[in-house]
Amino acid sequence: MYRPAVVRARKRTYLEPWVIGLITFISLIVLAVGIGLTVHYVRYNQRKTYNYYSTLSFTSDKLYDEFGREASKNFTEMSQRIESMVKNAFYKSPLRGEFVKSHVIKFSEEEHGVLAHMLLICRFRSTEDPENVNEIIQHVLHEKLKNAIGPPKVDPESVEIKKINKTETDNYLNNCCGTRRSKSTGQSLRIVGGTEVEEGEWPWQASLQWDGIHRCGATLINGTWLVSAAHCFRMYKDPARWTASFGVTINPPKMKHGLRRIIVHEKYKYPSHDYDISLAELSSPVPYTNAVHRICLPDASYEFHPGDEMFVTGFGARQNDGDSQNHLRQVQVELIDTKTCNEPQVYNDAITPRMLCAGSLRGKRDACQGDSGGPLVSSDARDIWYLAGIVSWGDECGQPNKPGVYTRVTAFRDWITSKTGI
Repeated sequence: MYRPAVVRARKRTYLEPWVIGLITFISLIVLAVGIGLTVHYVRYNQRKTYNYYSTLSFTSDKLYDEFGREASKNFTEMSQRIESMVKNAFYKSPLRGEFVKSHVIKFSEEEHGVLAHMLLICRFRSTEDPENVNEIIQHVLHEKLKNAIGPPKVDPESVEIKKINKTETDNYLNNCCGTRRSKSTGQSLRIVGGTEVEEGEWPWQASLQWDGIHRCGATLINGTWLVSAAHCFRMYKDPARWTASFGVTINPPKMKHGLRRIIVHEKYKYPSHDYDISLAELSSPVPYTNAVHRICLPDASYEFHPGDEMFVTGFGARQNDGDSQNHLRQVQVELIDTKTCNEPQVYNDAITPRMLCAGSLRGKRDACQGDSGGPLVSSDARDIWYLAGIVSWGDECGQPNKPGVYTRVTAFRDWITSKTGI
């Protein structure tokens, strides 16, 4: 016998109008309270950036001129110590969460010591009174720096701070060498098929163009000088036909300048790759901006170590014998020791003391045609970037056991100074 399902009729129920009104009213109250709490949270927890120009007096057993020169080893060490003292002062105070960073921009000599000039960046709730914030920061530095462990010996009572705006902060940073606005992720495999970079990531990169066509890369080392490879000018010597453009694209450029003169190293002799370095003087100074400013030059004694992570950038081809690119690209590489690079299966003793190798022995991480003359850079503990090498030569692009070969900048540091005064 079939047993069909029994269908039972359901009794419908209706809500009284006053019940519906009550539910609606309660829902509106809950919604209003939720919005109010959200607004309150955002208003009272949103943080505002406060920028300050600060000075701090100190004494040291070192002479001022030992660390008075920007980017020198002693400048870097002293800056790191001062910044560490300031950071520790904040971290031992109730402002630990509000402190972002300090950055020494220069030192100046005083009658009884030295004055460190630095930028302080903090973040406070947007509802805080600016005058109150200033007093709190100054009080923290006065009190907590009393326990700072030197050298150098700092004078906490000498601390002075002045609030500045973002534009002023940017101007100070842009006039320091080796600073960047954003950090690369380092995930690209190579310029050959690598990632395009953002504006301000590598602000010292230039494109050298002969009659308007990109030929080589170059690096801005001060307001009027570029450093590049000697071989870029082997057949193209007239500075009047060269231009240098800046920014992450060749067209349109961020800015463009002509060349006044070109200096090729006296010992460079084609077809040798040795002494592959040149200097180009711009026809007018470059105004520093977030997107365009200079790299730091390392001292002649500065040491880069095998295994150091570096970046090479350029507008060159994405494959061997390919075309140059309009948008700047980057690749993370590692410094390879000269002994390894001179092995028979690599470059068979072709690497001189004036060259260095960087890339990967597995291949796929390399510069290519059109990147010549461009920068190989490395950062220090303060996240300040230095020019380690100049793209020079290599066996094709990204081949196993054929890493990129670069002109070693430290080997030519004195030569650069003799020609430019930098």
